[in-house]
Amino acid sequence: MVTLEQIMRADRLRGEGRFHETPLRYATTLNKRLGVGLPVHLKLELFQRTGSFKVRGAAAKIQALTAAERDQGIIAASAGNHAQGVALAARSLGAKARIVMPEYAPLTKREATEGYGAEVILHGASYDDAYHQALQIQSERGGVFVHAFDDDLVMAGQGTIGLEILKQLPDVSAVVCPVGGGGLIAGIATAVKAVRPEVRVIGVQAEGADSAAQSFHAGRRIETESVETIADGIKVQHVGERTLVAILQHVDAMVTVDDIAICRALLMLDEHSHLSCEPAGAVPVAAMINGVLKDALPRTGTIAAIVSGGNMDTFQKTRYVRRALAAERRHLSIKLRLTDRRGSTPRQMAELFHVLAEHEVNILDVAYRRSTLDLPVGVVEVALLLETRGGENAHAVRAALGAAGFQFA
Repeated sequence: MVTLEQIMRADRLRGEGRFHETPLRYATTLNKRLGVGLPVHLKLELFQRTGSFKVRGAAAKIQALTAAERDQGIIAASAGNHAQGVALAARSLGAKARIVMPEYAPLTKREATEGYGAEVILHGASYDDAYHQALQIQSERGGVFVHAFDDDLVMAGQGTIGLEILKQLPDVSAVVCPVGGGGLIAGIATAVKAVRPEVRVIGVQAEGADSAAQSFHAGRRIETESVETIADGIKVQHVGERTLVAILQHVDAMVTVDDIAICRALLMLDEHSHLSCEPAGAVPVAAMINGVLKDALPRTGTIAAIVSGGNMDTFQKTRYVRRALAAERRHLSIKLRLTDRRGSTPRQMAELFHVLAEHEVNILDVAYRRSTLDLPVGVVEVALLLETRGGENAHAVRAALGAAGFQFA
């Protein structure tokens, strides 16, 4: 199992420039919105080299290889962030890297991995598909496999984050960490508990990829049949065997969040902390938004939340932000049925726009339907997408339209 001694050895790589210490930031506005009762500091691993914590574990593993082993070449499987970490670490140590990524991997992560000099092979619909393909390639062509999480040295590299938090935030009482295969939380928990055993370590998974959470509560390794979440960085089918040993020994609690909460967290981090992070990096904040940490957090002290990465495709970000705006009813979709008669429809539209103007909403889109069989003759359906100030404002708009006599479709 990963040890504090291994983590401390990995920590020396910072001085060699393999990775750097990332900032720990208190975000005043974000804290007011979260309302968890304790100050929350964000550990910003999205500012790490390659935009993710993964380079720490990759550097620790590849640095420990012999020259002969590095000459064989490196092979790995990754949804994206581990790929970039391995590619950069391998290049810095003069080794060639071949990395299998699932076909859904964001374009930004694929291009960045190739930019660091690695050969990228796309295969399968999930990390697990890519993992098995990488093992097949290794058996045919050789090379040293660098696992994304289930490796003591990789965990040790990730554990250096725990040492940094203890130094940067002496009064820390809880660390909240994203969890996929478990390498990040296993390393951090090992480091934190070895130095400050009273500090609580809490893991957060996506509901659609919750093998670690299920395994934690069952006390044994459970593999999920399928995974489905927008958080591609933690979208794995099963927690690691070695990581689970450390999790069961050192982690205090494990919770899950749904994709809507993750979208809301992405929006909140963007608006209130000016951070463009990826879905996996937002899950600790999502857990605070959802309130699922209420029984897991200590009553006093300070929280450190790991924002694990910031590598996200722009098109995906746009889609997730729109979903968050809809969830918070800042984008409000309504459908109304009006009388389709000369003179009547314009008057009703004028009254509709008057009500909307009184509530200071913006019209993002408007569409009319009349020539469809599901509508009665003489009726036109008007669909509007409105920009509101959120829940109370959206409720007031709907109430005012109802009071004005408008019929909702």
